[in-house]
Amino acid sequence: MENRRRYRRESISPHLKVVIPDSNQSFGTFITNISGGGVEVYADHRLEPGQEVNLCISFDSDPKTGNDEVIIGNVRWVKLFGSRFLIGIAFKDVNPNDHPVLSGFLDFVGT
Repeated sequence: MENRRRYRRESISPHLKVVIPDSNQSFGTFITNISGGGVEVYADHRLEPGQEVNLCISFDSDPKTGNDEVIIGNVRWVKLFGSRFLIGIAFKDVNPNDHPVLSGFLDFVGT
């Protein structure tokens, strides 16, 4: 089959683990969209609006490499979606010095 795409495409699936600092509980999520302001995730676990969380994001194909960048986030909203949750989390202080991979990705996608 002929590839008629004008530009090469890369699959990307960043891994995001949410850590609740007060309890050290954590869980994985599926990122539905991401921008310079924050991230929307699909999760099995409910968070509360206003809750502060640590976001451990990795762009490696294997999330167990330990190359996570940790960003502090603030839960802005939560919506029930079937038996799971859509959660909007705002980033706090994303910067190229502490988050070079995430900052580079956000620059690349134009946010």
